[in-house]
Amino acid sequence: MEKEKKQRVIVVTGKRKFAVARATIRKGTGIIRINSKSIETLKPEMLRLKIQEPLLIAGSDASGVDININTNGGGVIGQADAARQAIAKGLVE
Repeated sequence: MEKEKKQRVIVVTGKRKFAVARATIRKGTGIIRINSKSIETLKPEMLRLKIQEPLLIAGSDASGVDININTNGGGVIGQADAARQAIAKGLVE
């Protein structure tokens, strides 16, 4: 009998002021979603670049993971910073 490989799932949180972001990171094709929407649709562009910064620093290591982020509380900037922190923590693990 073949043993099924269990997919490693990492769940981390990031906080900034009153904003909280929960990120679920699993092996995949590099898809990033924030509140069930693709990161490419996120406006303004400054927030998108801010959230993607840990991915750019990680380089090719980040291209093989799918990241789902749920944010709540705070404002847009706080949520972006919380999401950024959650991504960075997850990539380190």
